[in-house]
Amino acid sequence: MTIKAWRNWRTFGAFGLIGGALLLAACSGQTANDSGSGTKQSAGNDSAAPAAPAGDNALPEPKVQDRKIVRNANLDLRVENIVAAVQQIDDVASGAGGFVSASNVLVNSGNDGGDNVRRTQTATVTIRVPADGYSTVMSRLRGIAKETVSETSNVSEVTEEFTDLQARLRNLQATEQRYLELLNKAASIDEILTVQDRLNRVRLEIEQATGRTNVLNNLTDFASITVQLSLPPAIVQADSKNWAQKAWQASWKTSKDAMVVLGTVTIVGAVFLAWLAVPAIILLVLWKRFGRRITDFARRLEGGGQTAVKTD
Repeated sequence: MTIKAWRNWRTFGAFGLIGGALLLAACSGQTANDSGSGTKQSAGNDSAAPAAPAGDNALPEPKVQDRKIVRNANLDLRVENIVAAVQQIDDVASGAGGFVSASNVLVNSGNDGGDNVRRTQTATVTIRVPADGYSTVMSRLRGIAKETVSETSNVSEVTEEFTDLQARLRNLQATEQRYLELLNKAASIDEILTVQDRLNRVRLEIEQATGRTNVLNNLTDFASITVQLSLPPAIVQADSKNWAQKAWQASWKTSKDAMVVLGTVTIVGAVFLAWLAVPAIILLVLWKRFGRRITDFARRLEGGGQTAVKTD
């Protein structure tokens, strides 16, 4: 084969390779177009199809991460009977799967503006109920009251703190496991003491993180509701007395006060006279016994004085 023939074969081979590549590319493009058309048609059909009805046949929604929410509430209620209301609150908490965490009943004494002393009762009850039944329990507590004076609710989210604690706890547990492996490989006493000291610190942090996690779980699982109970205010009746009755009542009260003052003065005077009677009786007894002698002695002194004057 000559050099010229070799060059011709090489040229034909190059053109053959280029043509094959172009043909292959054309086939691939047609396949892609067909596939794209099918995809677009399918997408169009999907978009044109009606949405699935929401019901039993609907697909379940994706599950969202549980949120950690702390719920607290304060209720100020007025009731007819304090003791009965406290028992009703206990029944509501127990029925919802909760419990009474604190209860305090007080008896207050006060003056109604006159001579009568009025005794009233108040109570404070704190209950813990599952967070799922929070709304139902609040509704039942309002039903106990004759009047709802005030209601305050406080909601705080601790999801971020809880997530951070979980991540920290996993890291600490992994660190604890590594320290345990190092402790098993320690060859000297110094190495053992050093690793053990760091292991104790890590375990302390694990206990703190675990304790805080348990507290958050308790706060979020159970809502706290504090109920203040009081009796309705007393109804003050209008004074229906006329001026004559009021004057008579005022005079009677003034006369009673005057009699009290007069009686007090009389008693004080009698006591004072009683104290004076004791020395008076003593002086009387002494006078009866020694009075004559004293008189005679005085007369003698007087007679002796007169005789001396005459002699002079």
